[in-house]
Amino acid sequence: MAPIQKKSKTKKKTKKFKKHKQVSLVPVEPRTSETDWWDSFWHKNSTVPGYTVPGDEAEGFKYFFRVSKTTFEYICSLVREDLISRPPSGLINIEGRLLSVEKQVAIALRRLASGESQVSVGAAFGVGQSTVSQVTWRFIEALEERAKHHLNWPDFNQMQEIKLGFEASYGLPNCCGAIDATHIMMTLPGCPNLG
Repeated sequence: MAPIQKKSKTKKKTKKFKKHKQVSLVPVEPRTSETDWWDSFWHKNSTVPGYTVPGDEAEGFKYFFRVSKTTFEYICSLVREDLISRPPSGLINIEGRLLSVEKQVAIALRRLASGESQVSVGAAFGVGQSTVSQVTWRFIEALEERAKHHLNWPDFNQMQEIKLGFEASYGLPNCCGAIDATHIMMTLPGCPNLG
């Protein structure tokens, strides 16, 4: 009886091997029935109370993501291979469909451009907070790898020139840049002026 059981186990293994043999090793972008994520996002978010969203869709796109549609498409082309080749388990939206590369990039850009919470960004796109977190980090890692030629830090001489410019214009010594336009009110220290 023992040899018979061994044969049946071998047959099962053979069947399993045949199933695995059909699996493609080439990365394929997840198919989704959601072909135009922008239309649903625009319809849902262009009339949100408290926001002054431009009426023109092109300007609205720039308002939400801080880039034009052309730049957005270029960014998608840069990170597409990384976002397709290693899709994490559970990377789906609330309706149960896989997220397209464009929607992943849109989620990450919205999170980075707005500073809104992951929950708010997730609600705007119909995904959960953990998906926003995961998508954002995967996008950043892909962009760091694929867009190195766009991300340049100034050399020493350029840095000195920038610092002098900020000090001359705004009285900020050793400042080498500013991000966005956040104004923070500060109180002067109680010590006398040393300069």
